This record gives sequence, C-alpha cells and structure tokens, in this order.
Amino acid sequence: MATATNLRIRVEDREFVISRSGAALSATLKKMLDDGASDVITLPNIGSLNLSMIISYLETHAAVDLSDEQKRNFDGEFASGKDFGFLKKLMLDAHHLKIEALKGILAPKVADVVKILSEKWIYRDADDEIQAPGWKESFVRTILKMHWAFPDVVEKHRKRVRELLMEDLQEGTKKIRIQ
Repeated sequence: MATATNLRIRVEDREFVISRSGAALSATLKKMLDDGASDVITLPNIGSLNLSMIISYLETHAAVDLSDEQKRNFDGEFASGKDFGFLKKLMLDAHHLKIEALKGILAPKVADVVKILSEKWIYRDADDEIQAPGWKESFVRTILKMHWAFPDVVEKHRKRVRELLMEDLQEGTKKIRIQ
C-alpha cells in the first residue's frame, strides 16, 4: 500500500514506488495526485524499463541531499550509451509524463544521433506503419513532431503531408488529428 510519502505506479503488471516529491516533478503525475488519484496509478503507455529509468531520474532530482553538481553529473550520464530507438521511446514517455527537464536532456542526444543517420535509416520503422491502417495519421504526426530535429527532412515531406491532409479532408473522414 502506498504511504503518505510514496506513490505506487503500475505498468506491464509490475508495480513501482516513487516518492511523492519525485512524482511532483512530472506534471502528469502531479495532476493525478492533485486530483486525488488512488493508491496505485496505472500508466498503460509506458514500458517498465523506461519507467524505472524515469523514476531514477525523478528521485535523483527530488533528492534534497544531492548538490546541483551531482545532479548535473547524473544528467550527463543518464542517457549515454543508449541506442536511438530507446532514447526516442524514453523521450516520448518523458513527453507523455510532461517532464520538461528530462526532455531537455534527451532532445539534444536524440538530435545528435539524428544528425549522423541517413534519412532511410530514420524511416526504417515507418515502412511497417505505412502498410498498416492509420499510416497517414502516423506519418503526418511524425513529420510534424520532427521539425525541431531535422527541418530539411520535414521540408522535403511537407508537400506529401499537405496532400495527405487534403485527401483526408476530401474524403470527409477527418481521421488525421494533429495535437
């Protein structure tokens, strides 16, 4: 059972414990706490490995006994040695949990990897999505989210994004939702 100072989070049939001060660094978790969330919060969109790393980050930054220098050192080592796919997923999870400081650490690392990758390699995962239902929405969202990292690729695909949006509008399906 969660105590007054701890919160339990369930993902993938596993439970994690985080201090409320650590959870408060996530705008999403803080809102759930403020809204009177139950003893156990379920996060279906986040994997257990990513959540354990995120909890480690939050607990480190919530610790009052660590100096700012120790926290900066932790930040420097936090994502080093991780592959692109893992960093990308971790950044999406940080976005989902609204942890701006963590996104600020991960975004430059993801951008550094993207700079050295070929466009074909970046889109290798998108090939499966294009064949699947809903590929248009996924493609449009991906392109619009990528503008900060590689604007040249976005500019190249801007015409195709407009075509897909117009197709959707003409079909009257309005399936493509841009947030």
